[in-house]
Amino acid sequence: MHIGERIKIFRKERKMTQEDLAKILKVAPTAVSAWESGRNKPLMDKLTMMSTCFDIPLSHLVDGTPIVKNNSSMEYLNEKNVRLIGVYGNIPAGEPNFTNEYIEAYMPTLNSMLKNNKDYFFLRVKGNSMNKEFSDGSLILVEKTSYLDNGKIGVVLVNGHEATVKLVKNEGETITLTPCSTDPFYEKKTYHIKNDHVKILGKVVQAIKIYD
Repeated sequence: MHIGERIKIFRKERKMTQEDLAKILKVAPTAVSAWESGRNKPLMDKLTMMSTCFDIPLSHLVDGTPIVKNNSSMEYLNEKNVRLIGVYGNIPAGEPNFTNEYIEAYMPTLNSMLKNNKDYFFLRVKGNSMNKEFSDGSLILVEKTSYLDNGKIGVVLVNGHEATVKLVKNEGETITLTPCSTDPFYEKKTYHIKNDHVKILGKVVQAIKIYD
C-alpha cells in the first residue's frame, strides 16, 4: 500500500471529501487526487499536517508503521474545530510582526488545544541547543506572550535580531537563558534586558518531532 492509499483511507474514515482535506492543507483538490492515485507524492510539510489532521503518527502515514490507539473518543480535525497556525522557519528581526512573508506552511491545530484569547505560531527548531527537549527540525507550538514564569521554555529575541529557544529565568533587570543540550558547547548566558534589547516572544507549549 502506498502513501496515497493510506491518505484516502484516513480521509474517508474521518468522513472528509478531497475538497475538505484540500481546504485544510491549502492545496487544490486535484493535488489530493494525485496523491491518492499515486501520480504524485505530498511534500513533508503536507505529510506532517495530515498526520496531525488524522491524529496519527507521521511514521504510520508515511510507511504504515503499526500504531495502538487507546482513546475511543478521539477528536478529528475539521473546518469547524481547527485553527490554522503559521509555521516559521525564522523569526523576523527587529520588532517581529509575524507577517505572511515569513510563513513557510500552515499547521492545522485543534481549538481544544488552544486558548481562545491567545495567539500562536509554530517555529521550526534549528540546531541542538535544546536537543534534550526537542531535536533539530522539530516543530514547536508557541503561545505569544511577553512574560514567562521562571523555569519555562520560551522563544526570546536577543539584541533585536537573534531569536533563540531556551529555558528562561528572570532576575530583576537581567534574564538568564539556559540550554538543555547533550552538547557541552552550549552554555547558559545572562543578559541585561534593556541594554541587550531582550524581548520574550512566547512560551513553548507543545513540540512535534519530525522524522526524515
